[in-house]
Amino acid sequence: MRPKLPENKKLSSQLRVNVSDIEKQEILRRVKEEKFQTVADYIRSRLFVKRLHKRITVSDDYIRIFRTMDYNLTKTGTNLNQISHKLNAYNTYMLTEGDQQTIKNCFEQLKGCFELLDKYLHYIK
Repeated sequence: MRPKLPENKKLSSQLRVNVSDIEKQEILRRVKEEKFQTVADYIRSRLFVKRLHKRITVSDDYIRIFRTMDYNLTKTGTNLNQISHKLNAYNTYMLTEGDQQTIKNCFEQLKGCFELLDKYLHYIK
């Protein structure tokens, strides 16, 4: 048995709107895509919810590229943290050739990430 709703929450009025078959199909597609249970819930959310969510869909290739970039940025951050820890922990620590090469590699990784972001930025806008 459903719980009783307060008077201000009861849906007692009905509103009927005529739409074309194409419009109806589009509404039903959006209801399904945005995972609403009913058309009425979708319409209420569109009309009365102040903050609307924008869903961006991207290709599988796009997702793969950005997951790879995220992984590489995480590795880069870890390497830089290890170097900075050595520099801060030991007053006499000097950068080795390996440290310098790691910093150069990190710079190249970041440069590549920025180029990739710039390439795909127009898809987000």
